[in-house]
Amino acid sequence: MNLPFIFRNKNITRRYREILKILTKNGFSFISDILLKGGHIPFHILKSHDYMGVGERVRKTLEELGPTFIKMGQLLSTRGDLIPHDILLELAKLQDDVEPEDFVAIKNILESELKGKISDFFIYFDETPIASASIGQVYRAKIKEGKDVVVKVQRPEVSQKINADIIILKNIAKILNERIVDAPLDFVEIVDELAESLLNELDYTQEGNNAERFRENFEKESYIYIPKVYWEYTTKRVLTMEYVEGISVKNRDLLVKKGFDLKKIAREGAWAIFLQVYEFGLFHGDPHPGNILITNDGKISYIDFGIVGYLDKSSREMIIDLFKAFAENDIEEVIEVLSDMGAIRPDTNLRTLKSDLSHIINYFYNTPLKNISVNDSMRKIMSTVYKHKLILPPEFTLLLKSLATVEGVGRSLDPDFSISSVAKDFIKQVYLRNISLTKILKENSKDLHKAIIVLRKLPSKIQSIMTKLIKDDIKVRINIDESESLRYDLNIMVNKVIVSIIASALIVASSLVLTFQGGYKVFGYNALGLFGYVVALFLCLWVFYRIFIVERRKK
Repeated sequence: MNLPFIFRNKNITRRYREILKILTKNGFSFISDILLKGGHIPFHILKSHDYMGVGERVRKTLEELGPTFIKMGQLLSTRGDLIPHDILLELAKLQDDVEPEDFVAIKNILESELKGKISDFFIYFDETPIASASIGQVYRAKIKEGKDVVVKVQRPEVSQKINADIIILKNIAKILNERIVDAPLDFVEIVDELAESLLNELDYTQEGNNAERFRENFEKESYIYIPKVYWEYTTKRVLTMEYVEGISVKNRDLLVKKGFDLKKIAREGAWAIFLQVYEFGLFHGDPHPGNILITNDGKISYIDFGIVGYLDKSSREMIIDLFKAFAENDIEEVIEVLSDMGAIRPDTNLRTLKSDLSHIINYFYNTPLKNISVNDSMRKIMSTVYKHKLILPPEFTLLLKSLATVEGVGRSLDPDFSISSVAKDFIKQVYLRNISLTKILKENSKDLHKAIIVLRKLPSKIQSIMTKLIKDDIKVRINIDESESLRYDLNIMVNKVIVSIIASALIVASSLVLTFQGGYKVFGYNALGLFGYVVALFLCLWVFYRIFIVERRKK
């Protein structure tokens, strides 16, 4: 087997051979051919190769390849701009549940990370995990302070395995970039993006920080509860959080039996995601039923913060502008916003793109609001995105998936639930809030503060200019190597500015002199003050003459 030089490391070579073997076994031998035989292959071969049932085979292949590929498949399931819809459906089915690791190995990691015995930190620690995933396992425990907690511990050697797989994937991506002709995407860029997300999941302090930010953001929202992070029991490989007693939203029958208002829960869950997106710029990237509990007092509690999306102010404004353009049936504005996002490629056929977008907008216009489904909308939008190879920010596609998930959870609780109706009510409230004077002053307080500082300094600046004028100390230094004509024009311009400043100063000074009671009078006014006005008037007339008469003659 002719392997690339980078794979001559013994352990990586073994893993590389295993990957190629699994690809071949599941009907993807043509990828092995690309990697091993060299040469150049047209991109359309990848799309046409035994395409029937390819989604299911992709999913099974990723599951067989292990944790790194399962996680990357889950991350790719949000990228409808890169992956055909039928494959996305299969990637969404990827399961991260695996057989639990032996507790002895977990105990060694826990004690190594916390630097002490389990009994030094916990009164009680259940050795049977309540959840077991590819990266970590979750346990019930009670800390010395008597608080019930859940402890997530990273599996042994998972970090080394994932890093080795990332090295292989990055080099495979590099080979694919070199050997696949006319590919509409950059394989290295995609792998780099996915690898960054995956490595973030290996650092549990990142998840802890996400949880803490959610807790701060929702502090004033009585219907949401975010568990506390216990930082003294948390490291990069161990995460300890408050245990929340509650019922999973996937257990509808039990929620009904306990007397919870499911319509209210569905609506509040949707309202919460809109708050996350618009108000906080930090949203839950994986709000599936397993990550949401309903507490005994009816609050919604998120319990996993491994995948989140970030939206800065400009991104939020772009999303709102895009939705607004869709709502107003303004295709040109939609194209402009997409262009500002950097989504449109130079070779995109704008006429066809506008036609496809018009079909989507007509669907929204001709469908009652309560009947509009985010899932259907996302499928239509992503099909268009994939067809035209638009480049959407990862956060945007993650947001669409989160909204679709929230809609699915809402409808499982309340069959009449409409996330579009909740969105409409939320936007109304946002607009009402934005037009309040307090909101405007708060958002523009920095600019107002700067303006006040400038205004405060203005009198002293004018006084400084007048002092320099009196002392003949104003100097204009310009170093420019241009033609004589440009120098002449520049001199004339500077002269006009200086004359204008002198005229302004004379007007101010003459106004002050006119207030004096003494001195020689003309028509009852101080003669010196009147003389200053006359000189200022002639200077102004000269400037007007130069601007409006001489300049026009030159033209």
